Amino acid sequence: MQKQKTKLVEIKCLKMHYPIQSDFGGWLGEKEYIKALNGVNLDIYKGEILGLVGESGCGKSTLGKAVLRLINAEGRIFYENENIPDFNQKELKNFRKKAQMIFQNPYSSLDPRMTVYKLLREPIVVHGTRDKSIINQKIYRIIHLTGLTEEDLKRYPHEFSGGQRQRIAIARALILEPEFLVADEPVSALDVSIQAQIITLLKELKEKLDLTILFISHDLGVVKYLSDRIAVMYLGDIVEIAKSDELFNNPKHPYTQALISAVPSIHKTETKTINLKGDIPSPKKPPCACKFHTRCPYASEICLQKEPETIKISDSHYVKCHLYF
Repeated sequence: MQKQKTKLVEIKCLKMHYPIQSDFGGWLGEKEYIKALNGVNLDIYKGEILGLVGESGCGKSTLGKAVLRLINAEGRIFYENENIPDFNQKELKNFRKKAQMIFQNPYSSLDPRMTVYKLLREPIVVHGTRDKSIINQKIYRIIHLTGLTEEDLKRYPHEFSGGQRQRIAIARALILEPEFLVADEPVSALDVSIQAQIITLLKELKEKLDLTILFISHDLGVVKYLSDRIAVMYLGDIVEIAKSDELFNNPKHPYTQALISAVPSIHKTETKTINLKGDIPSPKKPPCACKFHTRCPYASEICLQKEPETIKISDSHYVKCHLYF
């Protein structure tokens, strides 16, 4: 009998529209917005790595920040059945112990004025621990888990390579022993050889510490290796979600098919790449109805008139496309 999965995070109808300055709109008294998220629904199960993929500007990072309430979005985000947007400051501080973020750029996410020891010590102190022996115990444990040394604790971020800085950033995110991590393109700023080390480290830490991870990336090859399930995002919408193998073996949405066709592989018997027409539209004025219809090779009249609903392909596979009605 299959074990019932437990929802750790449940996102319902999440919207985020950023107001922007407009040369002409300001004169006319009209506000314009970047529509980063458009009613996203997504579940993240305890103990899984959920990959979130899509082109730059599709809303991936906005979703990750909104889940941790680093930005305030409209909608409901339940963490263990509690609605995060309703948290007061005390509840939000307690939530920060359970959920942390690894940022994209290890060069800008670490304070250059602080040693590694101080970088790791600060969150522990902020959350109420003053006992030096307990602080040191936590720091030594986490540096060994992340492949750092006690000698590294005396050094400053600028003295490390990009890969080592990202290990420091991971150690800082894990120092409070969270259950949930949002990893926002954590390897995109690193050399390819270093990327593999960091990805392997994240996979090992997930098993050792029983973590749940939302892994955000534009690299489908990385996401396939790391993720249990993959959600595909296009212009602020989740257009397909499935188990990793199922998504690669049986992609349904034309956008997913195009992304997967572009992934280089030595195992491909034929090099058939699906070339999408045009560029991704501006999130300031996304297309009406199906947002992908301007680039879709299968677009029909209904795609221009009506937004598609999410269709169930299997128990773990969902797609938002008119082709499957």
